Amino acid sequence: MARVPDRKLSVFDHSLNYGQLPGLIGFHLRRASLVDFSTFSDEIGDRSITPLRYSVLELVGANPGLQPVQLAAVLGLSKPAATLAIDFWETRKCLTRRRTPADGRARGVHLTLNGEEILAELRRQVARHDEALTASLTEFELETLLKALRKIIHGTDRDDRQTRSNEHDTAK
Repeated sequence: MARVPDRKLSVFDHSLNYGQLPGLIGFHLRRASLVDFSTFSDEIGDRSITPLRYSVLELVGANPGLQPVQLAAVLGLSKPAATLAIDFWETRKCLTRRRTPADGRARGVHLTLNGEEILAELRRQVARHDEALTASLTEFELETLLKALRKIIHGTDRDDRQTRSNEHDTAK
């Protein structure tokens, strides 16, 4: 077994042998995600605004009245995690919770006027960040990457639907 030198290592340090990892798509997706996350805050200029928190604001802006439990489901979050993200934007006076007309017990999340302004600026900043992130790709490479990622995502969705369908058939 090779001994790792007693020195500080950085994320994905090039001096290490990663075994099978470099051949795995998930490993590269994780590395790309870390590059995205680490440069996101630099572009936004506010380290407390993360890609997840931006996603919450964007989804509420595009879907006024979305309930916290729906937001959690769409983003793959626990309900408490979604609540924390909503609370973050509420303290910044960007989001507000309102009772839904159809069910007085349920609360939908809405942008405030301040939230609309913040979201408009964040959209510009995030677009610049996304362009910088993919600047080394040609248009063809970018289209190919998006197509491949969508296939991975939708292939997983299809498998989930098929599993649920089979479970439903078995339960009959």
